[in-house]
Amino acid sequence: MPQRETCHRRLRHARCFLTAFILFSAASAARSDDAPVNAVSIGTEKQLFVDDHIIEKMTGIDRELGVVTKANGGRKIAFWITGTDGQRKTLPVWQLFHAVYYDETRKVFRMWCRGLPGDDALHPDGSPNWDTVRYVYCESSDGVNFDFKSELQGLYSRGDYNLVVTFEEQEPDPQHRYRIGYDGGRPELPNGACLAHSADGIHWTPYNDGKPVTGRAADFSNQVYWDESVQLHRLFTRTDFGAAGGVDERRGVRMMTNPDVKRNPAGWTTVSEWKFDREGPDEWKRRQPYMMTDWIHHGVHFALMSVYEWPVDYSEGTETDQFTRHERDINNFYIMTSRDAVHWDQRWVYEGKPFVPRGGNGAWDKDLLFPSSRIITLDDKHWIYYGGCNERHGTPGVCLPKREPGIGLGWLRLDGFVGLKAGKQPGTLITKPFRLEGSGLELNVDAIAGEVKVAVLDANSAPIEGYSLEDAYGYRGIDDLRLKPRWRNHTDLRELRGRMIRLQIELQQCEIYSFQVR
Repeated sequence: MPQRETCHRRLRHARCFLTAFILFSAASAARSDDAPVNAVSIGTEKQLFVDDHIIEKMTGIDRELGVVTKANGGRKIAFWITGTDGQRKTLPVWQLFHAVYYDETRKVFRMWCRGLPGDDALHPDGSPNWDTVRYVYCESSDGVNFDFKSELQGLYSRGDYNLVVTFEEQEPDPQHRYRIGYDGGRPELPNGACLAHSADGIHWTPYNDGKPVTGRAADFSNQVYWDESVQLHRLFTRTDFGAAGGVDERRGVRMMTNPDVKRNPAGWTTVSEWKFDREGPDEWKRRQPYMMTDWIHHGVHFALMSVYEWPVDYSEGTETDQFTRHERDINNFYIMTSRDAVHWDQRWVYEGKPFVPRGGNGAWDKDLLFPSSRIITLDDKHWIYYGGCNERHGTPGVCLPKREPGIGLGWLRLDGFVGLKAGKQPGTLITKPFRLEGSGLELNVDAIAGEVKVAVLDANSAPIEGYSLEDAYGYRGIDDLRLKPRWRNHTDLRELRGRMIRLQIELQQCEIYSFQVR
């Protein structure tokens, strides 16, 4: 073989090897920034610290339930109705089953609940006649004083008059934009949840010819809503694990799905049924789910739940006592969280930490608390409506105390449902890796008595130059819903956009609730 051809061949081999080496190196570099197995896709969605979804590890930090402050001085909110004589007077409302929305366009609070709007609303002695309860719709400009607007039309109740109204903006057909779950059905039909639709939230047309779409039972907050994340309608209702009623009643929760309520209103598939049973098969004597709805906030499902505690335990007496706060046969308002509406974190229930506390001795809400079907977010805080009573649940024939019901309001700081808190000893939080899809970062943090610092790490947890703890500013004496952390030579994260990163957050005497990439 001629010497020149041999040289050319060797040169070609060298070029091929060099090209392959360059391509291999580039591929390796690209792979080093690919998403790790434990990476989380967050985009620009706010990340709540209710669970470990975004958290890799924590040291020196505890998870704490948020503190709800009762509004209106802890008193009931007011409902008003104008009588046939033209006089404005109090509208009695029941403590259970109310749905609240805020109309941003009209700047009004809208509430569907149970009330006494008729001329037969009162007994001769002036006390409310709850045998004449109706479905009612009210509005308010301040969220505290509600005016009666109308009774709901087109619905039949079996007597419980429960309701959960949902407004579905994505629904293209205006006649189906409002949906309601309720205890309808004629007496000869099974006791199950019924559904109806409306264009205005007042005039309703039942689905399924007015027949129930579930089996027993309907004495629950029957909630139907569209879950955009799975492209399905969900339905939460009550189910039974024991007798149908009375002292051996064993309540449970049922969640069902349906891809198209309009075309097949009875086409529900049961996904899960559960009861409280972590402590054994007899736990129903300690606690039972009484009513529950699912409210979705920044990708987290929040169960707004009333838990019936120590049911039919009348060891504190069987006579009416509207002053003493009881601890048996009572209802507490808890939250639970989930990422799929099937598996629920029940820690606050088992730790005995209600979301909204019952009132003390003499309070109107000392014994029974029930959540509204959803939470309103307005003016950088959450408006939490709840029903309450000043006496226990009771059972006919054993203990049936007289109660004075009402609806109250609580406030919570924005996204303050659950916080991560460090004490005098510094705590560290490191997130799972995620791809940075923005250039800004905001923290919801309370460091009035302490300090917070933020470092940025790569996917392998190594500090990124210019964004280390040594480069980070420490923030003290601040309480900020949207703190924008900075570093010595950087005011934002634009230079890191597109990279896989982690956050390292250092806390001392500080509590953090969420973060968001902007």
